[in-house]
Amino acid sequence: MNHAVGFIEAEGFVPVFDAVDAMVKATSVQVNGTVRLGGGLVAVAVTGDLATVEEAVEVGEMAAREVSGARVRSIIFASPAGPVAALALHPELLDS
Repeated sequence: MNHAVGFIEAEGFVPVFDAVDAMVKATSVQVNGTVRLGGGLVAVAVTGDLATVEEAVEVGEMAAREVSGARVRSIIFASPAGPVAALALHPELLDS
């Protein structure tokens, strides 16, 4: 299995929570937490096999856009380096 990580970033918790709801209903991705990034931005980190993370991020982005109408960004790492994998598993490390 290819271990992958994905991050979705949006303005505010509401679109991110809607993204999380949609992702876990549509896929078997593991949600590892949310974090405030500053400037009103909130991110969520997910892990799983590559196909699942890709599908989850796509579904999550669409859900967040529908709620917020604002820009939603994401990134997927198919084979993340150690520090990126650590941030995905422990997103609270970004909250400082």
